[in-house]
Amino acid sequence: MPAARPTSASLPSLAPAALLLALALPPTTAAASEPAPLTLADRPYGNALGDGLGRLRAEEPGPLEAQVCADGETLFGIDVSYYQGDIDWNAVAADGVKFAWVRVSHSTQFFDPKFDANLAGARAAGIHTGVYQYFEPSQDPIAQAKFLLDHTGPLQPGDLPPMIDVESQDLVGKPQYVDAVRAWLDHVEGATGVKPFIYTGYYYWKDYVGTDEFIDHPLWIANYNPGCPLIPDYWPGWKIHQFCACGDVAGIGGVVDSDNWNGGLDDLIGHTVGGAVCGDGKCVFGEDPYNCPGDCPPCGVIPPAGATIDNGDACYELYGDPKYWRSEAAGQGGSLVWTNATDFDTPSNYAIWRLYFEESGTYKLSTWIQQPFGETEAAVYRVQHSGGETLVPVNQSVENGWIDLGEYHFDAGANHSLRLDDNTGELNSLEMSIVCDALEVTRLDPNPDPTSTGGDSDGVDSFGNPYGTGGTDGGGTDGGGTAATATATATATDSATGLDADLDGDGQGCGCRGSTGGGSGAGALLALLLLVGGRRGRARARRTC
Repeated sequence: MPAARPTSASLPSLAPAALLLALALPPTTAAASEPAPLTLADRPYGNALGDGLGRLRAEEPGPLEAQVCADGETLFGIDVSYYQGDIDWNAVAADGVKFAWVRVSHSTQFFDPKFDANLAGARAAGIHTGVYQYFEPSQDPIAQAKFLLDHTGPLQPGDLPPMIDVESQDLVGKPQYVDAVRAWLDHVEGATGVKPFIYTGYYYWKDYVGTDEFIDHPLWIANYNPGCPLIPDYWPGWKIHQFCACGDVAGIGGVVDSDNWNGGLDDLIGHTVGGAVCGDGKCVFGEDPYNCPGDCPPCGVIPPAGATIDNGDACYELYGDPKYWRSEAAGQGGSLVWTNATDFDTPSNYAIWRLYFEESGTYKLSTWIQQPFGETEAAVYRVQHSGGETLVPVNQSVENGWIDLGEYHFDAGANHSLRLDDNTGELNSLEMSIVCDALEVTRLDPNPDPTSTGGDSDGVDSFGNPYGTGGTDGGGTDGGGTAATATATATATDSATGLDADLDGDGQGCGCRGSTGGGSGAGALLALLLLVGGRRGRARARRTC
C-alpha cells in the first residue's frame, strides 16, 4: 500500500504491483505531510509478473515464483488513503464494493488525514471495513501497533481485521525484520482478538523477510496481474489479491487500488469481527480443530492406543513444489516420498505429520527410513509437543527401518505435529535424498479404563479399534502397493493401522483443515498443486517416479 499511486497512463502492460514506492521519512516523530514517493517508472522491472519492488530476479539458487489462482468465487474491494481525496462511500457501496481497507498511518510519523472520515464513511455505507498501517521495521513495532489501535478504537461487528503493510524501503536484517513483524502482529492480535492480515509482494518477502512463521495469517498479495497472482511460496494460498492501482469506482475522483477477495460473501463475513460462531457448522477464519473441532474437524484423531500416519493419509501433508517430490513403491504401506536436501537458508519442500490426540498422555514417536532413499546425514525432525519444540537430528544414511524419535507428552485436542524440512545444509550439488515415510505413535503410559473419559463403553475407539491394540502395521517390509503421489486426494488407510483419510466432512477424518485465510475444505496441499512454473534452481531430483 504505497502512499501515492501512479496514474494508469504511467503503468506499462502487466506492470508490477504498486508496492514499495519509496518513502523517505523525516527524522522527527511527526510530519505535517508525507514526502513524495518514487513512481514505478523510477524503478527497474524484473519480469512482467514481478511485485511492486520491480527488482531483478535473484541469481542465486532459491525458491522461484509460483502463481496460485483463486479457489472459485471472488469479491471486489478497494484500499484507500488520503490520496483518493474525499470519497462518497454510499456511491462506492452502490458500485459493488464489498470490502475496503483504509490507511491509518505511515508508522507513527504520519497520520493519514482522511482516516477518520474514511473509516466512518465506509462503515456507515455497510462496507466491511479494515484498517492498515504502512510498517517501518527499523522503528518501534509496539509503538506503531499502539498508534494504529489508538486511532482506530475498538473494532465493531462486521469490521475486518487490521493489516500490516510490509513493503518498507528502510530495510533491516531478516532476523530483525521477522522480530519486528512478530511483535506488531502479536500486539495487535492480543488487543483486538483477531488475526491481522499481511500485505506484501513475492520478491520483497523472499528477499527481506524470508520466513514461513506467519503463514497462519491471511496473505494479501500485491501483484499487478489480472489473473493468478505470484505469491511467496511460504503461503499455500492467498486471501486478497491487489491486482492494479487502476480502479474506476463511483464516488472516488481518480484511480484506486483494486482487490479481489478469494471466496464468497459467507467467507468474507466469516473473517469479520463476530463472524466466527463456533457451533454453526461453518469452518471460518478464527476457527480451527483446536478451538472449534465441531465446525472444523481435525484431519484425524489418534486413539488412546496410538496409530500410524503414513504418506497418503489426511494428517500427512507435503508442502512445496510438487515436482520436487518423488514417490516410490517402497516403504511402509508400499509407498514413500522423498526429495533432495538443500543448502538454502529456508525450507522449500517439507513434510508435516499432524498429531491430534484423543487422550493426553506420553507417547513414543518412530519413523520409517527406507534405503536407498535416505541419503541425508543431517535431517532434523521438529517435534511440537506439550513441552514446546524438540529438534531431533537423524543421519538417515545409516538407518533402515523404524528409528526412535523420542518420548513426549502430548495434550488431547492440542496443536501438535512433527515436521521435516529439506534445508539440511548439505550442498545442492550432492543431490542427497531425504525420505519422508510413515510415523508410528505408540502409547507408553497405561491406557485408562475404556469407560472413563476418552474411551467408549464398548471398548473400542472412535475408529473401531479395540483399546490396547497397536496402531501400527508392524510389518516393516516394503509391500507391493501402488506408488503414492503428492496429490490432494488422501488415500484411506486400514482403520486398524492408521488414521482415516476422510474428506467428506463427517468428522471421522479430515473434514476441514483451515487453509491460510481460514476457509473450510481441502488442506494446504491442494493449493500447492496449483503452482505453475519453475520455482528454484535446485538439484534435479534423480530418481524417477
